[in-house]
Amino acid sequence: MNRTGGLLWHWRAWQRQSQWQGACDDIGQWLDQVQPVRQELLIIGASAGWMMPVRWLQGFKKITTFDIDSWAAPLFRWRHGRQLQASGTELTCCTSDALTPLDAVLRAHPKAAVLFDNVLGQLRFQQPSIDLASAQIDKISRSMRAREWGSVHDAYSGPVYPARPAAGAPRGHPSVRVAHPSPAQNPEIAQFSAQFNARGEWLDHLTANLFPRGTPVHHIAWPYAPNYSHWLQAGWIAP
Repeated sequence: MNRTGGLLWHWRAWQRQSQWQGACDDIGQWLDQVQPVRQELLIIGASAGWMMPVRWLQGFKKITTFDIDSWAAPLFRWRHGRQLQASGTELTCCTSDALTPLDAVLRAHPKAAVLFDNVLGQLRFQQPSIDLASAQIDKISRSMRAREWGSVHDAYSGPVYPARPAAGAPRGHPSVRVAHPSPAQNPEIAQFSAQFNARGEWLDHLTANLFPRGTPVHHIAWPYAPNYSHWLQAGWIAP
């Protein structure tokens, strides 16, 4: 089973919907600020749309999803299909890789906006080396020039103390270290550590330079498990 998907992932996502609700709300608030120009949307790495608000998806006339996970397409239809049909949104779900042939996918949908849904931060697990993963992320970013696109993805992830600090009284652990750190990480990591009670060594998902310089980036805490959290970043680039 691919560690970035599969039946176990969907089972966990279904079980943890209440724990993940805060992160889902934050993603929804970010998307509410996005004003897409295009009426067609490609979602790459769509999974079942566990963290995707259907109200935002209903603003498109046509949506095509891509995911290599064989469970993703039927579960996406199960979760969102009826509401998209009610809004007149045409939905096509593809069980296929859209990252390797990305340029061909973009040519086949020249008028579509693109959303990478929690997939680009997983590429370091799908490549045999950090250098190859970084090169793939850079190539994807260059391929998206002159397109309307966005991404929500892992920036860092790592262990946390199960008992989160009380609001207004953070108990930080700013000694958190990040595996394969990026040059600008230190202030952000310290702030995240202090706010969310992080501990130990955190993993860098190699996405720090994904967006063009100056892109507004939203930071979202995702408490994946009681003792493990992900720091998501989200951004949208106008054409």
